Amino acid sequence: FFSKPYLEPGTIVLGCMPMTHQREDLYPNPKQFKPERFLERKYSPYEFMPFGQGARRCLGAALAMFELKLVLAYILSNYELTLVDQRPEKIQRKGLGLRPGRGVKMIFQGKK
Repeated sequence: FFSKPYLEPGTIVLGCMPMTHQREDLYPNPKQFKPERFLERKYSPYEFMPFGQGARRCLGAALAMFELKLVLAYILSNYELTLVDQRPEKIQRKGLGLRPGRGVKMIFQGKK
């Protein structure tokens, strides 16, 4: 089909996690903050990859998810939280990933 290889030998090819996470066919309204989408559907490791994929996958991914669940469960079951700033957050690129530009600042309103 091609007279020459489509990619030259030695070409580095990288997956783009942010573009994968913005696919409308996988994530309807991908820019909308909708954490319940992960309760509605089980995504494959090639559809949701917050820790990278393959041989370069983060070694601490399992520990990070465990810690995240533990800390969030404690905070959400014991405290009321309120956002400091109601403005929409601007996304900032950090390496291959994305993060909130201004950070997500919250106030602990008190114990539940």
